[in-house]
Amino acid sequence: MSKILVMLTTGKDNINAEMVAFSFAFNAVKNAKAKVELLFLGRGVQAANKNQKSSPQFLEQINMLMAEGIPLRICKVSMAGEGLTENDIFPKLESVYGGVEVDARIQDGYSVITF
Repeated sequence: MSKILVMLTTGKDNINAEMVAFSFAFNAVKNAKAKVELLFLGRGVQAANKNQKSSPQFLEQINMLMAEGIPLRICKVSMAGEGLTENDIFPKLESVYGGVEVDARIQDGYSVITF
């Protein structure tokens, strides 16, 4: 079985890329039966901000991924860099140190796909 870490690094300036990342993660599980995890990293943490104009669309996508059992993590350092706190992001996202997570997944044989 393929193991894929989807890293969302694109900020709110490219909503299409963010939506493609969500779609890719969903389809990799649904159609390819891959083991997939998603990490909001860098400017990608903006997609997890529940206080933005596009938040209803992003929440819908996040809920869809969670329903498929895809672990969703968000980088604490990136959140701080974007001025976000735990109260600003959607619930049920696990806060982690992004670099540590990426290294751990690579060590575990995951392929990394970045959007």
